[in-house]
Amino acid sequence: MALSKSTIEFLKKSLTPDLQIFAKPEWGSQNHSHRELMRAELASVFADEKLHTSVSHCEGMGVVVASSSAIGVDVEVKARVEEKTVARVSSSEEVLAAPSPASLWSAKEAIFKALRSYNQPSVVSKISVGAWKNIDSHTETYRLLNPEIHGSPSENRGVVVHFQEHVYSFFVFPS
Repeated sequence: MALSKSTIEFLKKSLTPDLQIFAKPEWGSQNHSHRELMRAELASVFADEKLHTSVSHCEGMGVVVASSSAIGVDVEVKARVEEKTVARVSSSEEVLAAPSPASLWSAKEAIFKALRSYNQPSVVSKISVGAWKNIDSHTETYRLLNPEIHGSPSENRGVVVHFQEHVYSFFVFPS
């Protein structure tokens, strides 16, 4: 399922007002030409703008985000994210505090991508995620808990949105 207008407005309000989101099922990894499709459509959108961008794709969905702030995005098929896999790259405290394994996994991936502008670690296990807050039955917020080791701003925020099949995570270091 693609993101609704109301979900996009919530993300802009929660993360950064200039957030741009493009999500399409045909950009999913099941389509062997998904990368070319994404590049072709987005080349004209971002041609003259100097924005931070992030890309993610999985079976059935591809997403691109852009902002004047450092940003990251991840989309995952929820059923593919297993607790034992997440536990290998997370502390026991992170696993216990997270709303779900898919939430934690996608949050770490989105933060990892946003850290390209700072001291991006070589592995996601160096990223500590927490301060989870449930907004409603399918939306949570989170924060990067250890920004100082990444040389990133302490001001940061993320949002996870769940749909039946996919989980999306968006993360920003606001300018």
